[in-house]
Amino acid sequence: MNALLVLMGLLLLSYVGSFLVSGRTIRGFGLPSGAEYVLLGFVLGPYVLGLLERSLLATFDPIADVALGWLALLIGLDFGIHEGHRVRAQRLFGGALVSLFTGGLVAAVVWVVLGKVTPLVGVDRGMLAGGAGAACAETTRHAIRWVVERHRASGPVSDLVAELAESDDIVPLLAVALLFGVQGGIALPFTLRVPGFDVWGWGTATLLLGVVLGMMAALLLGRDFRRSESWGVLVGVSLLCIGTTARLGLSSISAMFAMGATIAALSRHRVAIRELVAPTERPVLHPALLLAGAHVELRGVALPFIVLFAIAARTIAKSLVGVAIKAASRPARAAGPTLGLGLLSSGALAMTIGLAFALRFPGLIGDSVLATAATATLLGEFVGPACLRVALKQAGEVDALSDPPPDDGTSKEAVAS
Repeated sequence: MNALLVLMGLLLLSYVGSFLVSGRTIRGFGLPSGAEYVLLGFVLGPYVLGLLERSLLATFDPIADVALGWLALLIGLDFGIHEGHRVRAQRLFGGALVSLFTGGLVAAVVWVVLGKVTPLVGVDRGMLAGGAGAACAETTRHAIRWVVERHRASGPVSDLVAELAESDDIVPLLAVALLFGVQGGIALPFTLRVPGFDVWGWGTATLLLGVVLGMMAALLLGRDFRRSESWGVLVGVSLLCIGTTARLGLSSISAMFAMGATIAALSRHRVAIRELVAPTERPVLHPALLLAGAHVELRGVALPFIVLFAIAARTIAKSLVGVAIKAASRPARAAGPTLGLGLLSSGALAMTIGLAFALRFPGLIGDSVLATAATATLLGEFVGPACLRVALKQAGEVDALSDPPPDDGTSKEAVAS
């Protein structure tokens, strides 16, 4: 297929995404995780129809890198924000702890499996295990919002799971910064021979770059909010951040997340900025998910084992998290055993991490992390929302006889989804 035709198709898909957030769609149109676009990309890719060949996909790698960075910026701007308010420090810490436990268990299980089914050792083994853990750590906030809005759920359990989902992005993105930093500085004409610098130095530099550029952006946005000038600042600083990290082989998504979180923390226009860029999420996300699906590789005898054990570990981890939530929260005790499984949904962040690994580490490492992220997204789409609805219903926060309400085009879901 001609590259120009593919570009036109991606632009059309982006238009479809903008149509879905324009207020002219019914509530719940499309899957909350965007898994259908991942599946569509896989079908168009080399393993099914073969319309998107590997050589053709390589042409769009720079575009994919920019798209992933922009999505990470949006995640950073929304980090720790629920319904326009800051999440309490206790919930913020809880979300990070849940993410750390889930990702850590997945990474540990994959590490053991790699020793049995692959010859990987040392850094490569840790890179793959850590990448799989990072891709499986989060619960997408879109699925939580989708269930709550669609079934008109309200109450302490709904607020709890929503705030945890808004607070768990930081751990996987910090992990990605450290993992990419192990092989950072590829464009420098010299090598920094400082003990431990490869592990912590470049990862820290990645986050500092995002923080410094975020401070610059907040300063350039000034006291008065002007829409046109704000777009120029955000796009310009973002491209500078993405270009610098790409040149050095660092994680652009981690740096952009840090930049977004810094802007949200320092700029007095944080609310206006979030409202300005929020409509761009779906138009950028849909083509990125399609490209991620097309990049999924199924080669390698060890890959199915890696994916299977990673998903099993994630399911066990989320189930244990559900038990811990019920033990720590009195209202959640009535939610039943499905509460943990209701947190299985993953989406934009998982696929962003998976595609970032596939672009940066082609071969077994990138293929395994991306395949794990795609499988977690597809499985979570079937299990997560249904189990969460059951849990909220048992907690008395969903009317058992209620149907999804009609959407007049002005609902929060029509705007946010």
